[in-house]
Amino acid sequence: MSDHGGFGAPAPSDGMTENLSELVHPPVAGPAPVRDLASILGDPAQHFQLDLDQAPQAIAAFCQVAQGMRDLMDQSSRLANVTPPGLDAVSINAAKEIGQWAISEEPGSLRWALESGAVQLEKAATALERSLASHRNTDEVNAAHLSRRQL
Repeated sequence: MSDHGGFGAPAPSDGMTENLSELVHPPVAGPAPVRDLASILGDPAQHFQLDLDQAPQAIAAFCQVAQGMRDLMDQSSRLANVTPPGLDAVSINAAKEIGQWAISEEPGSLRWALESGAVQLEKAATALERSLASHRNTDEVNAAHLSRRQL
């Protein structure tokens, strides 16, 4: 079906091919692949801009939010002991499921999501610190090189 459809008609050209391709190759179940935040920040194909004067505040913000997520991990353990709102089987089961979801370390659980988020933010802060140090080092080398040329 390159130029013509199966019945001699022109092939659809307004995105229909992509839609048909999705039907033939449906997306796989489960979450989409997630890239590590630090690898995104370090990827030269990404176009992030940050004022160098604001980098220390961004690093501090990443670290502060990561610590906040770790604090929430500690607080989430209280959900393991949530009291069912009623004595019926649905309420009792819901409380049990919420508790398991909150403290499980399995992917998709609350604890796992908070831990994963904290780690990603810490990695991003580290990557940003390295990038800032590298930039400053390059500036110092260039300044020293220029000052030697002027002498």
